[in-house]
Amino acid sequence: MRRLLVLILLVAACSAETGSTTTEPPVSPPPETTSTTLETTTTTRPVECAKPPYRVDVLPARVEPTVVDQSGLDPNPYLETAGTSVTFWLDGDGDVAVALIRGTLPLEDWPGDKGEVMIDGARAVAGPFDDGSWVVAWFEDPGERCDLFTMVFYPPVEPSEVQATLASMDRTAG
Repeated sequence: MRRLLVLILLVAACSAETGSTTTEPPVSPPPETTSTTLETTTTTRPVECAKPPYRVDVLPARVEPTVVDQSGLDPNPYLETAGTSVTFWLDGDGDVAVALIRGTLPLEDWPGDKGEVMIDGARAVAGPFDDGSWVVAWFEDPGERCDLFTMVFYPPVEPSEVQATLASMDRTAG
């Protein structure tokens, strides 16, 4: 009988609603976390540099002396670089022959020898590139993007033509 009573109590205990309360240690708040929400990234286009402030009186013989409008030109790495301002001169066939760039340029390593020249009192480097072009680059103020200048002479061009063009350059404005 005693076994039966224990069995009945066990069954009753198991089937009864458990209204018992369990005490657990208090839960401390989770440590602070930083959550990142979906952020919007905005890319701002650099300020457009003003036209290069140089007058060029002497150009290679095959180059037309008229500066051309950029809108009709084929894609060019200098036009695709945000913030640059470019002056182009064409040859008799309508191809870009000389470009004078003000502002940031596409990254490219200087491929070979270069010499130093002076342009309106600023030290510049000049030299041939592997594609036959000649490139001249100078800073007027190394801290300002719009004070970086580059002049590209597309082939065919002779070093003496590059030299004569650089010697003819006069600064016109800032």
